[in-house]
Amino acid sequence: MGPSIATRIVLKKPPPADLALVHIDTADRRGLETLGRLDFGNFWQAARIYMALLFTLLFRRVKVVYIPISQTTVGYLRDSILIVMAWLFRRRIILHLRGGNFDEFYEGSGRMMRAFVRWTLRRTHAVIVLGESLRRLFSPFVAPERIHVVPNGADFPELANGTRDYDHDRPLKLYYLGNLLPIKGALDLVRAMPTILARHPGTKLTVSGASPDEAYHAQIEAAVRDLGLADSITFTGKVGREEKTRLLSEADLFVYPSHFEGHPWVIVEALAAGLPIVSCDVGCVAECVLHDQNGRIVPVENPEALAGTVAELLADRTELARMAHASAALYRAGFTEDRFRARLFDVFRAAGRGQAAGEPSRKVRAQASSVSSS
Repeated sequence: MGPSIATRIVLKKPPPADLALVHIDTADRRGLETLGRLDFGNFWQAARIYMALLFTLLFRRVKVVYIPISQTTVGYLRDSILIVMAWLFRRRIILHLRGGNFDEFYEGSGRMMRAFVRWTLRRTHAVIVLGESLRRLFSPFVAPERIHVVPNGADFPELANGTRDYDHDRPLKLYYLGNLLPIKGALDLVRAMPTILARHPGTKLTVSGASPDEAYHAQIEAAVRDLGLADSITFTGKVGREEKTRLLSEADLFVYPSHFEGHPWVIVEALAAGLPIVSCDVGCVAECVLHDQNGRIVPVENPEALAGTVAELLADRTELARMAHASAALYRAGFTEDRFRARLFDVFRAAGRGQAAGEPSRKVRAQASSVSSS
């Protein structure tokens, strides 16, 4: 998941000389089905994290506490204890939202919960969002100079070549990568396939991802069966990095019609693979899938529009090749691991000085306690 990927990237190499990081591992390795569940395992997991942070605050010389936060009631209440602990110890607090629906969580909460959210946010020194379009999520609560943008970024040396052969004599391949959940839009793509096949016979779709929602998986299987798509769609299940690399390299068009997002890592992977991308304007996707430059943006939950856009792109292989090069160039310019780490560490430094990122100041040594998944 997003927070664990980001944490591994932050910790895989030593930080710059002016920063020291203390990591508190919050990873829950029991599987996705445990998320949000009220059980003993989750209570023990939370207690372990609180004790680790307490020990760090008491015995380590940390100046900043960095906390990826949830956008659900149970998750935010769990994270808020970390915020309160850091505040009581007078540490500077950075919150990082790795999603795009905090406003829906806030507006859907009760009066007391909304008041508590406001109270905790007022005690933070910086908030990080994944894109410029997501600044609005915290603008009612946090001063503009305290809201920072850090898009996802990672290195995929086996993918970043940007060269593809759009041979005019072969059927083209579509690729979907993501957990098979209702909010990820895989069923929309399945329902779009008959129209795509009517205009481009022989088109193949490969779908990769775990299926944590059995009912939704059954819906997808029923749609494939009822629409007669068994010969046109391949389901691989969850894939490892080697298999994922092969599938991304063999694809001609990446299609990800998600309904809710922040800045999905799969889009970064598709950029690194030099793939044209069709996706929806959710979260900050439209900041890395630039309409008519390296892909197309389609309406959410609209299989007809999705089918029409994909079919139109498949008909113009020269345009696909141009978009493929644009995706690779966009990735190299803004979504590499070095760019991600540099932006994040700039926020650490700024919070340690009590400034907005980018303000001039003398070099200081700041030690940050990172409470995050790994």
